[in-house]
Amino acid sequence: MLQDCWDNLRQKVIHHLNLLAGYETQPVLRGEVVVYRTSGRSNPAKSTAISLYSITRADENTGFGKLSREASLRNGKKTKHDGVETTTYDVVFYLEADFGTPGAIAVKNRGRREFLLKSVTLEVSENRSVHFDCNSWVYPIIKTNVDRLFFANTSYLPSQTPAALQSLRQEELASLRGNGRGERKEWERIYDYDRYNDLGDPDKGLHHERPILGGTRSYPYPRRCRTGRPLSNQDRATETRKKIINLDFYVPPDDRFSPVKLSEFISNSIRAIVHFVIPEVKSVFEGSIRNFESFGQMRKDLYSSHRRSILEGVVMEKLKALVPEEFIKEVVRVVKENPLKFPIPEVIATDENAWMSDEEFGRETLAGLNPAVIRCLERFPPVGRGGKVSSITASHIEKNLEGLSADQAVELRRIFILDHHDYIMQYLRRINEQGVCVYASRTLLFLRHDQTLKPLAIELSLPGDGKGAEINRVFLPASQGGERALWQLAKTHVAVNDSGHHQLISHWLHTHAAVEPFIIATRRQLSAMHPIYKLLDPHFKDTMHINSLARSILLNAGGILEMTMFPGKFALEMSSAIYRNWRFREQALPLDLLKSVKFLGALPWRTPANPPASGFASKTTPTPSTASTCGSRSRRGSPTTAPTSTPTTAPSPRTSRSSHGGTRSAPSATATSATTKTAAGFLSTPSPTCPKP
Repeated sequence: MLQDCWDNLRQKVIHHLNLLAGYETQPVLRGEVVVYRTSGRSNPAKSTAISLYSITRADENTGFGKLSREASLRNGKKTKHDGVETTTYDVVFYLEADFGTPGAIAVKNRGRREFLLKSVTLEVSENRSVHFDCNSWVYPIIKTNVDRLFFANTSYLPSQTPAALQSLRQEELASLRGNGRGERKEWERIYDYDRYNDLGDPDKGLHHERPILGGTRSYPYPRRCRTGRPLSNQDRATETRKKIINLDFYVPPDDRFSPVKLSEFISNSIRAIVHFVIPEVKSVFEGSIRNFESFGQMRKDLYSSHRRSILEGVVMEKLKALVPEEFIKEVVRVVKENPLKFPIPEVIATDENAWMSDEEFGRETLAGLNPAVIRCLERFPPVGRGGKVSSITASHIEKNLEGLSADQAVELRRIFILDHHDYIMQYLRRINEQGVCVYASRTLLFLRHDQTLKPLAIELSLPGDGKGAEINRVFLPASQGGERALWQLAKTHVAVNDSGHHQLISHWLHTHAAVEPFIIATRRQLSAMHPIYKLLDPHFKDTMHINSLARSILLNAGGILEMTMFPGKFALEMSSAIYRNWRFREQALPLDLLKSVKFLGALPWRTPANPPASGFASKTTPTPSTASTCGSRSRRGSPTTAPTSTPTTAPSPRTSRSSHGGTRSAPSATATSATTKTAAGFLSTPSPTCPKP
């Protein structure tokens, strides 16, 4: 109350001083200030002032644009912008006659809490306005020691920047780069580089130690934004983690979630817990991570409207130790409201076993969870690292090539490969020593005349006894008896590998991690006025905050990814080995397009000796790219539709640690015990970790 009285008195005093000085008889510039409404934050109108920098007249003493007198926010009224609750204020500036056009604003927050400034619009004439898109947090000046600077939306190259703004532009960039020292505070806007040295927690013991990724030949990796947290007592190169779940890792204010986005993130996280994570956590805490009850129970957990109580006993107690209290309360509230389950995927809506068919397996290599790995086979048999030749032979596949020889099918670009062999083999022995059972895999698929992909053969591999030695076995399609069960198990192992690659490589490494250093470089090197900055900025939105949360709860030692994906504690280390082959030039046109054309089949496979199947026009030249949209046939022969953002296939069970809802095929057994019995015939020689194929 006392603060409110003081602020009102201050505004009245300023008003009367302006009258006495004759300022309010000078040119008037009116504007509108929009602030997001956030709970628990102070009202910025009581303590916020804005000044303008001229774009046409420079101050001889500072070299900056001429600075106007401060103006306070007035007449706040509740509004909405794009469905989001905001408060809109009026602001009035009294300017000197030759002030010119404003090109930047300085916002001073004299309050005690930060607020999220959306935009400022100034009416400089009857038909002209200057707009400032801010969308950033403004912290109290008692913390920042400087006003918050925003530039108008007009773009300028460095050489074209008005003289009155050049010094401001350079000073702003210098402040964003920092000096690489000290722990970052939440109000600081500093973009500096660091390695991934916060994944492990060595103070908890050897089991929580993880290698530092980035900066060495052994573990290359993209850079992340530096936080500067204190170092571990056990390892002076690893940053400490204050809590089990750290939701407060430093993220610069310009790249932090808005309250709406944060609320959306929390809501989605809660739904993920209710729908999926809790059953996973339950299996982890109850010691049954390698088992599942049945496919029927999995469908019931994910899609059925009938749910069992899953937040009781040990699971609830463990969650209380992992997440903040308000988060637990929200989980309980959502559970009590009995939210809807995931919609039933179309592929199993009429036939619960349709997802197990070879046609669906082939379709999802292009239209499923991870379409980024499939490639056109360039030579047969496939050759891996060190020149090792695959054990798949022509006799394995030629009976399913529609009359072609293996060499002819390769030449016509009708054989494709899903290769999860070389990168897994490097870590496979250590992965399986964790008590899981994973195989490296190669899968060959054939593009048929009906434009569907059909698996030809699957090769599963384990490390052999000698250096570089391998143990391989090839599995072929089968529809009856024990051979059918073996084939389904082989497809399950491929699905495990493909799901792990999707989450760890295609999604995390190639999408999130690889882009963060470009965000940092853009903020450090390009002014907000630069046209390239304005082009890139929408694509960077929220990425750094998401990556920070990923390091906090997904990628860390003992995090969700290690608990649910097959590489376990070697997941991030394995992604570092794969990053070694990542090349920036190959991510953009024209090389990216050339790779796609090369791998997905640039040449038509139709020849005079192999006319198109009946039903196709004579001018049609089917290619794998069209096969991805034509759809395959389900087990009953009915067309299936391409997946949308909602998974379109039922999840297959996890083999060992891997969780892959929405992946492809799985064994036909309906319970873990049945699967184990089938596996006994599948695995010829027992082993303490993973039996030989």
